[in-house]
Amino acid sequence: MRRSLPVGVLVGVLLTLLVVSGFLPSERGSNDATPQAAEPERAAPLRVAIVGDSLSAGRSRFLGNGLDDESWMRYAEGDGIDFVGGWAKSGATPTEMADAVRPVGRVDVLVVLAGTNAVRTGHSLAQEASAYERIVATVRPTKVVISSIPPYRWHAAAALRYNADLRRFTIEHGWSWADPWVVARDGDDWAPGFSTDGTHPAGPEQYAALGDSFRRIILETRGLPSAV
Repeated sequence: MRRSLPVGVLVGVLLTLLVVSGFLPSERGSNDATPQAAEPERAAPLRVAIVGDSLSAGRSRFLGNGLDDESWMRYAEGDGIDFVGGWAKSGATPTEMADAVRPVGRVDVLVVLAGTNAVRTGHSLAQEASAYERIVATVRPTKVVISSIPPYRWHAAAALRYNADLRRFTIEHGWSWADPWVVARDGDDWAPGFSTDGTHPAGPEQYAALGDSFRRIILETRGLPSAV
């Protein structure tokens, strides 16, 4: 005598056959049919140029020799930031930078770190203001970041005045004001160990910290309107 299969078993077998033959959607097939949101396109790297003095020039004292372990841009570039050039030389005032800088193609963000040597030579921002305008006009970036100058132990009060005037000047022009020296400052002076000469970061470790600070500042410009 043949024994019949239980009804529940028969139903399970039939459902399996229907899924395999394609008459019923399997769970996997149902998910596959659901439209998937496309992955957002990764933003193109920001093309960044810099103009400055020894604080940006590196160990060789001239940016044209390339980035080295005392170039803050070495630590800022990569993964969203492309360094495309600029001009920086030890001892240069903003006026000397404006005279020397040349266009470097398309620039998304221009970072200008200039003014310590203006203070060193007794110049006020009023005497150097047009130099910043000429630098921007030459490079023609989409966005402009003007950096504060660091503590200057030998002319501390003059450096503070220059920074205050430079900040107002930057805001009046619709540019972005940045203070990357938060990591290096203790009050109005250098943080202990960050500078040995009272003018520059002490070495590669300190320039790396400065580069990390600038990197955050540069990447944040993605959300800012164009200023030029």
